[in-house]
Amino acid sequence: MLKSLINTGLEARLTPEQHALYRAELIALEESWKQSLHFLECNFNFDGSGVEPSKIPTPRCQYDYNHIIYDYRTCRELQPGETLATSHKTMADGGTVPCALLSVLEYYCRDEKLPELGQILVKNGYRTQNNGTLLIALDKIPEQVYGIQTQVQSFIFNLFESVCMKKPVIALVSAAWLHDFPKMPSNECIVVWRLEGKTALITTTSHHSVRRIDLYDLLKNIKRAWSFQIMD
Repeated sequence: MLKSLINTGLEARLTPEQHALYRAELIALEESWKQSLHFLECNFNFDGSGVEPSKIPTPRCQYDYNHIIYDYRTCRELQPGETLATSHKTMADGGTVPCALLSVLEYYCRDEKLPELGQILVKNGYRTQNNGTLLIALDKIPEQVYGIQTQVQSFIFNLFESVCMKKPVIALVSAAWLHDFPKMPSNECIVVWRLEGKTALITTTSHHSVRRIDLYDLLKNIKRAWSFQIMD
């Protein structure tokens, strides 16, 4: 967990003073990440490091879950015959954070269901009315609810080390880049599981299978990344 979030509780809401410290810490980490990208001039090549492909959980595609209401007011499954209210949103509308996080929880053998995870996010103020799920959820929820330590990656070598040590990394990337569709305005969470040669094996919240992508291109398009491991 980031130092600025220690003793701030489970809820998403921070005091103005806490939020200022949180933003300052994030800005410093993101700047460090950007500066580390100059090392991409080096010739990195990985000989199959990370989670074995057979151990990578089946990707959770958010578009499979339009039957789960995921709204800032509630999260639950629609009842048989129930019609979604026009004012409510579903996991298909904005479930990239919970779907990516659920893959990590499954990897660490945490028995959780998507509606229950969504309820935790809604109850504690992470699901917003107009801006999706607050990313601070990835800083707080895994540690405080599931005992899984979170670390924001401040250097590309942090990501290499994490993945090679079989610690999955959730990365926030532009959906426009990920899907090669320039007009897509949103972001998407992906999970980086393994490094092979100059490629990375990832899962996304919009596909049902593991994807192999260019490692250098991935690193240049990561906006923020978090690694996860079981707490001692």
